Amino acid sequence: MGENDFSTNVNRGKKKFSKKLKFLLMLAIFLTGILVMVGFAGLYEMLEKELWKSEDITGTAYELITYLINFTIFISLIRIYASKQFFIHSLSNYFLMIGWIIIGTSFTITHFPTYSSNGFVIMQFGSFVLIDGKMFVFGILFLVLGSLIKEGTEMQKEMDEIL
Repeated sequence: MGENDFSTNVNRGKKKFSKKLKFLLMLAIFLTGILVMVGFAGLYEMLEKELWKSEDITGTAYELITYLINFTIFISLIRIYASKQFFIHSLSNYFLMIGWIIIGTSFTITHFPTYSSNGFVIMQFGSFVLIDGKMFVFGILFLVLGSLIKEGTEMQKEMDEIL
């Protein structure tokens, strides 16, 4: 081929991650897998000891939400590895789901009797707190990241169609 010639071959080769990226992804899957197994054991213990009836219901709720988020991240990492693409449609859905779970938690966790403020609350009247501000902002951050990933997915789909 000459200097100004170009190839018209539109057959795409097999998608691959770089070795470094593959290592980091496998490490992340391994570590989140450990977190999920430990969380599952904690969930089993929680059900066995009926910890939701305990005095520290707020701590139990935080642990449940943390387990749910870890499980969702673990599943999303597996989906990334299986599809060999970073921007997949389900990844944006996972991030949006995590964001809505955290926002919902920021509204409900404040109504537990053992809730104590972390210093950043939204709409506090005496001892009544409407929203835990730290969790709310964290949920908004996940919603923004989910929206960015959704846009990246659409851009990648456009590029794949063009190529």
